[in-house]
Amino acid sequence: MRIRLENVSHLYAPSDESAGVQVLDDVSLEIPSGAFAVLIGASGSGKSTLLNLIGAVDRPTSGRVFHGDVETSALDEARLTRLRRESLGFIFQFFNLIPTLNVFENVAFPLSLAKRPRKEIADRVREALEEVSLGHRATHFPNELSGGEMQRAAIARAIIHRPPLLLADEPTGNLDSKNGAHVLELLQRVHAAHKPTIVMATHSAQAAACGTTVIEVADGRVRHGLRIEN
Repeated sequence: MRIRLENVSHLYAPSDESAGVQVLDDVSLEIPSGAFAVLIGASGSGKSTLLNLIGAVDRPTSGRVFHGDVETSALDEARLTRLRRESLGFIFQFFNLIPTLNVFENVAFPLSLAKRPRKEIADRVREALEEVSLGHRATHFPNELSGGEMQRAAIARAIIHRPPLLLADEPTGNLDSKNGAHVLELLQRVHAAHKPTIVMATHSAQAAACGTTVIEVADGRVRHGLRIEN
């Protein structure tokens, strides 16, 4: 999936307690279909907001966001919900697994929402868990897993419906260096095997080295993009 932003700005509106904050300022960029793009920047640089706009979680204050030829910034909420459910996978820093569901049920959740047939769900969950080396933990609950295992379960959930766009917000930020490296290797394997467009936000130079394209975000603007040949 090709991603394009045209003159995108995002302002958090003022409140009684604080003035308005310009988080992104006239950002234009294009991410080719099938790229592994990394948004790198310090905390507060605007990279997570940029990721949320790409993921159709937020709408820009001005400018336009496209997935392929579809302007997501112009879609109504019903179409946005369908887009997020069918075409996007999300990986979060703090895993966001449902504590009352076991690993199998957490990974199955997107397909259950889509009301897919039970056998299809079971087959695809088993396949996804094997891909992230977590088949032996299918009946365990999140509180029985290590941090690395929880993030691998979250990756399996994000890819279970085979989305063309995979978004990761600081996916190694809550992991030690060893588990963080394993998660980055897994994302590279997912990218090589399934060819989704991946957009990952990070402050880590080590994580950024996994991408094919690195986009530096600073003070709400895209400073430059660097294509990396692996």
